[in-house]
Amino acid sequence: MTKKRNFWSIILAIPFILAVLTCFIVNFALEQQFNWSLLVAASCLFGYLALYTLIFGGKHRILLTYLVICILLIPFLYITEYTANLYIPQPIYWVTKLGIPISLAWLAALAVTALLRALTHANAFLTTGCFILAFYFAERYTNNQIDAFTGLNESWRLSDHYPLLYFSAAALFLLIGLITTAANHSHPRQ
Repeated sequence: MTKKRNFWSIILAIPFILAVLTCFIVNFALEQQFNWSLLVAASCLFGYLALYTLIFGGKHRILLTYLVICILLIPFLYITEYTANLYIPQPIYWVTKLGIPISLAWLAALAVTALLRALTHANAFLTTGCFILAFYFAERYTNNQIDAFTGLNESWRLSDHYPLLYFSAAALFLLIGLITTAANHSHPRQ
């Protein structure tokens, strides 16, 4: 690591460190223990590592940031669950049945879109159209998981009420992407 990168990584860390220290001090001063400040520390660590890889990740910064998010997301969800359960009389354990499956669905939607873009070199319009379709299925899965967890069927589903919204937006982006691709291939740059 170069001196310049070291310097900027320290500058990047300062706001996160100040936030964590402030919350630890306030949490201990008010409650004589560290409980909700653990969630702040975990959030700051998550944010710092994601931002650090995004800024200093080099050529593969997006992939590295995605990997950081994939690795840290599940532990972060457990810390969130632990912290929330400290403040409610009847703890609710939701991460295993709800948080992890939904997170994996959304991470998969992003991965499928990114993989499609990387393998096919699709333009931004085609990629956006594919992401909207992946978003549609991830949103449906999310709502089904929530309903199964709560035992209710009350989640408002954009995908159920207005599927035409998803499909028309996806179709529009895919059409523009195909037209753009065809135009680029019929008139090669010189």
